[in-house]
Amino acid sequence: WKGPVQDSSPRDPRLPAVGTILTKEHRGRVYKVRVAEEGFEFEGKTYRSLSAVAREITSTHWNGYLFFGLTGRGE
Repeated sequence: WKGPVQDSSPRDPRLPAVGTILTKEHRGRVYKVRVAEEGFEFEGKTYRSLSAVAREITSTHWNGYLFFGLTGRGE
């Protein structure tokens, strides 16, 4: 037994600190998503990616970083 497996992949530098609340207005409604240690919390559920949260909100595919304004087009 080698003990717990450590995730060696670095945290994406576009992500704010764990606990940060991301706010997005879409079609007249304000949505809030909390950055968690292992994903993103939205309306009582945990999602693995911001793209999954954006899809839940819009019902279409979005790049989550772009949808939440964490990166610009072409970056």
